[in-house]
Order: sequence, then C-alpha cells, then structure tokens
Amino acid sequence: MNLEQSNPLVTVYIPTFNRVELLKRAVDSVRKQTYKNLEIIIVDDCSKDGTHEYLEEISKQDSRIQYFIKEKNSGACISRNIAIENAKGKFITGLDDDDYFMNNRIEEFVKNWDDKFKCIFSNLLLKKTENTFRSNYRLAMKDIVRGEDLLKANFIGNQIFTKSNYLKEIQGFDSKMQVWQDLECWYRVLGKDGLGKRVKKELYVVDMSHPHERISHNKGEKVLNTYLYFIEKHSLSIRQSEDLKTHMIPYKGIKLPYSTFIRKFMNYKTLGTFNLLIKNSLRVFWSK
Repeated sequence: MNLEQSNPLVTVYIPTFNRVELLKRAVDSVRKQTYKNLEIIIVDDCSKDGTHEYLEEISKQDSRIQYFIKEKNSGACISRNIAIENAKGKFITGLDDDDYFMNNRIEEFVKNWDDKFKCIFSNLLLKKTENTFRSNYRLAMKDIVRGEDLLKANFIGNQIFTKSNYLKEIQGFDSKMQVWQDLECWYRVLGKDGLGKRVKKELYVVDMSHPHERISHNKGEKVLNTYLYFIEKHSLSIRQSEDLKTHMIPYKGIKLPYSTFIRKFMNYKTLGTFNLLIKNSLRVFWSK
C-alpha cells in the first residue's frame, strides 16, 4: 500500500491492569510512531495504581487516545474485545501494556499490507535485561502462515495487523480460553484458507526484564482444559490434536508421551526443540 496514496486510520488497542509505569512506556511508543493517523484505545481492568488518573491526563494531551474503565476485573480477552468493538480504524493491531513498539512499526505494516492476506505480523525483539535484546526469529519459522500451521507452533506470536472487520466478524478473543488466547484468535482469523505474512523486521519489543510476571508455566490444569476445549470448539482431527498437544510442552505439571517431543521436533526443528527431545529421551532411558 502506497502511503502517499492512502492514509487509513489504524486502531491500536492496549489492555492494561496495575502496571501504570509500563503502560506509560507502551503508550509513548504508539504516540511516537512515524505513522500518525492512529486511534489508541486503552481498556483498564480495574487498576488500583494510578492508571485512571494517567488515562484521564494523557487523553487530554492526545486527542487520538480514548479509554474505557471496566466496572469489574474480567481479564485481558474482554478488555481487548471492548476495544475491538469500539474500533473505528480500517486496520487494527494490539500492544500489551508491558511491551512497546519500534517507532516505524505501523508505517511498515501499512506499507506492506496486501489484500490477499488476512493478517501480517513481524519479528520480535526479546528484552532479556535492561541492555540485552535478541531476535525471536529462527530458521524454522514460516514467513507465510496458514491456520493449520498454528497447531504445530505459534509462528505469528502475540500480535497481528489486520482489518478491523476481520476481528469484529469473529467476535474477537474467546474469554473461555484460559491460555493460548492469541493463538486461538489468529487460528480463527486465518480460517481454512487464509494466509498470514511475516514482515522480516523486528518491530515489536517483548519485555521479559521487568519484575511483573508475564506467563506462568505452572498452569497444568488450565492448559489441559484449554487443550480439550480447543479440540472440541474446532472439531480437530486426531492428527491436528496431536500437533496442538506439542504446545503443552513448556508447562510444568503435565506428563506428555515421548511421541509428543518427537512431533514437536519434527514440526519445529530448532536447537531448543532438539534439546527438549534429547532431555526427554534421557529421562525415558534412565527411568527404565
């Protein structure tokens, strides 16, 4: 899409809860985008840390910002869906309150949009410490992604850039998903025939350095329940279910068969999955 010929409104949604200092950084990264025709929707999940005062102040400073404060705490999925329902942009993308955008993220997405795709996404930078960053990109990752691919690995990550009506048509995120909410939403966006495309640039920073917990790997029961719900909701075949099972490997408290580790390595051949396979092989060997 040529920016000189088109300047579509882009909605950025940010769910937040009790992380006002990180939220300020996230919002600043959107306000400083090289692409200016933005709508920024922030949905607060009943924070008690000064977030409300900040939202009132920042919305007065920047007319592109609007915010919603929920009456009760109900989770990020519902927060995102409130933003999606109220989005006026032709395009939409999300940002977690503890992460931030590189300043050309939206411009790159608008320039790279092609209507033959249902969504586009980028590589990520993982912030490990204050001054340590690394790319998430691996040779095993796909540049063109189908819904079927996401059952094998989340090749997209935690954010997409897409048309607002695509997310509205599928009614956004499923709050019944206890984990893997992003994965399941992208799976529905792509559907049976849709394609997602990677923009081969690091345009989003995932901050893993702060003291707030991002993702707990001690969610055994929630993961199992989500796995079964996903299978039932999407009527997955046995083969598809076995692919989806590999997503449970990082979580503690879940016993998986040796075949799941082999399947993970076959689906996503990286050094990390090779190490998992070897580690599990040794465990099986020494238990005999």
